[in-house]
Order: sequence, then C-alpha cells, then structure tokens
Amino acid sequence: MVIEQIEKDIFDAFSKNHILKSFYQTSAYGELMSKHGYTSIYIGGYVDSKIVAASLILCKSIGPNIKYGYAPRGFLINYYDTSLLKEFTKKIKDYFFMKGFAFIKINPEITYNVVEYDTKTKIVNSKNKEIIDILKELGYDKLKDNLYFESMLPKYNPIIYLPKYDFTLLDENIKNEINSYEARGIKLIKGNDKDIECAYNFIEKKTINKIDYYKDLYKIFNEKNMIDLLLVKLDYPIYVKYIQKKYSNEMSINENINEEFNNNPNNNELYNKKMQSDKTINEISRTIAIINNRMQEDTTSEILGAAFVIKYENRINILISGQKNDFNNIDVKTFIFYKIIEKYKKENFLFLDMNGITGDMTENNPYKDVNEFKLKFNPTTFEYIGEFDLIVNKPFHQLLWSTGKIQKEFFKPKRKTQ
Repeated sequence: MVIEQIEKDIFDAFSKNHILKSFYQTSAYGELMSKHGYTSIYIGGYVDSKIVAASLILCKSIGPNIKYGYAPRGFLINYYDTSLLKEFTKKIKDYFFMKGFAFIKINPEITYNVVEYDTKTKIVNSKNKEIIDILKELGYDKLKDNLYFESMLPKYNPIIYLPKYDFTLLDENIKNEINSYEARGIKLIKGNDKDIECAYNFIEKKTINKIDYYKDLYKIFNEKNMIDLLLVKLDYPIYVKYIQKKYSNEMSINENINEEFNNNPNNNELYNKKMQSDKTINEISRTIAIINNRMQEDTTSEILGAAFVIKYENRINILISGQKNDFNNIDVKTFIFYKIIEKYKKENFLFLDMNGITGDMTENNPYKDVNEFKLKFNPTTFEYIGEFDLIVNKPFHQLLWSTGKIQKEFFKPKRKTQ
C-alpha cells in the first residue's frame, strides 16, 4: 500500500461512495475547520494504483513541535478487512511520525449496540464488537466510554429511517399541537445568509462556536448545496384571527360560567372554573395587545426558531436548533423537528440524524430532557464503538498526558446539542 496526500476532488469522489460516508469526511467540512483552528489534509491509501482507503485529517499543534490529528467519524476504510486495516494503520503511523505527530484520534460511526430506552436494554452487534479488539491490537488506545456529551462527536445517536417513518405512531398530542400551530399561522420556511444572525440568537447558549463559525458553515456548505437554514415563522395577521376567535369562544364560555356561578355562589367547582376562564381571557387579551403593537410597528411576522440542517447524499443531519421558549406556550422545538422530518421524507432522503443523546437511562440523567424530547419521535438509537487514539509517537503522547495538554484540549465541558 502507498499512502499519499490527495486532492479534494479525488477525496470527495471516494468519500461519497463509501459505506461509512459522512459530511464530517468531506472537503466542505475540511474547508470549514481550516478556518477555525485546524489544518486540513486529505490522505489516500492506494493498492495497485487503486484508492482503497481515505480520510480527512484535521491537524493541530498541541505542544512545541508536537501535533495531533483528528479523523472525524474515522477513516473511510473496510474495518472488517483486518489485513487492509493493519496495513493502512502502519502506513498512517509512519507517515505522521515523520511529520511530528503524537497521535491520530478517530471515532468511527460503527454500531456497537442498538439501544432500547423503553426497556433499558442493548442489542449487541458482536461482529462490530470484534473491531474494538482489532483496533486495540493494532495500537489504537480506546478512550474511556462516557454516557454524556464529552466525546468529540456523539457516541449515542438517534436516527430515523425516513421512507418507513409513520407519523400515526406519534403521540396524538404532538399531531394535534402541530395542526394547531399551523392554524395559528406558524410555518417552516427556508432562510439564507441574511438570517444567520437571527438564527444564532436562538443557539448561542447551546454552542461553543461563535457566529463566524456558522457564517462560514453556511457559506461553504451552501456553495455545495449541502445545507438548509430553516426558520419557524409566525404570520401575525393569521395569528390574530386565530387568537380573536379563541377569545370569542372563551368569552362565551365565561359568560355561561358566570351565569351558573351567580346562581350558585358557594359552588367551589364553578368558582374554580370561573377563575380559570378569567385567567385565560386575560392571557389572550395580553397576547392580542402585544401582537397589535408589533403590527403597528410595521412588523407582520416574527421568527420563533431556527435549525441548521446538513444535507449529504441520502442523509440529513440536524446540526443544531434553537427557539424562543416563552411565546404563548408554543412548543417551537417540537414543531421544528416534526416539520423537518416531514420535509425531508417528502424529498426522498433516507436517513435523518438527530445529532446525539446520552447513554444514561436513569431518572438522574442531567440531560434527561434532551433524551425524552428526541426519543418521542421514535428514532432508532445507535451506540457507536467509541473514540480511539492511534498512538503515532508514544513518548510524545506520554508527554502530552503528563503535562495535561491532552486533558486541556479534549476534556472540555460540552453544551447540549439541541
């Protein structure tokens, strides 16, 4: 086997046809990360002049004259072909040793378990479990497994197979909510680069990246038709009509309750109904006043939420989303995810990646809300085999550990992905 640096177009042509293809292993992602702290190189492994393995490697200095590499979602190689994997590993080590690298980090999207959260069980993929042992034998240091978001990329990933997705299996309340929101003038629309700042306001507290990252993300991926910036838009005129009708209905109910209560002033049940109806009318009145004030300011709509969605080959990835949490009890997040599933199912994509949950199935899970939200859409959750460091230069690697540089670089608190 011959290892060499290859051009972007050669790498992309190989990547898009590989069984382990991922947008993380594309020149678009390499270009993005080159603007945010890394040097991106593309490596190809050739046998008899035919490319048989490849990888985007993100390179970064971590100490004086010491670097590390990161292959997001792992090398594009047949991990079941032990002899091929062994040869590629040896060549990669030799190649990067000469360039002063301590290690290469990988986190392949290879399933270890299918996780059943309802029954708190795991279905083990024994064949893929063997890959862990093979990687260890070849000099890969398996990092400690974690349950949360400490990894570079999620270890537990909920994925929806869109062609067979059945909306009728969702909780009836979800479907009723979505229909109600659409009647109120809420819809999902496609944004553009002018909407990035607005979108970032919704996700800023959930991401470690600055706004420039998302501007670069959109520019690079949009040029390759690999991204949609989706917005949840509220149409004020439609919403006002809806809310006024609701107000009229509630006033009729309130009049009937008041009449009954006047005839039975000591009835506690009627008193409670009256108080609740009065409260509802006051809330609706406040909402109407707020919307009317905004419409007088020549504002006919409002953006309630946003999502950055990556499109690569037959797969969709909800990279990150965010929303207002205080607008008249509207569950914007549920609306976003429901409409995204609906949209890309219609567009004949195969898979929708919901971008991670945790592996903690207990009631004490600090990210329990993230799990519950995504699992209510009935995805299949895959646990991957984890993160590995291919030790290229052992003395360098030990030095980085002993001085705490690896811990400082990688073991940072992560924020919720959704």
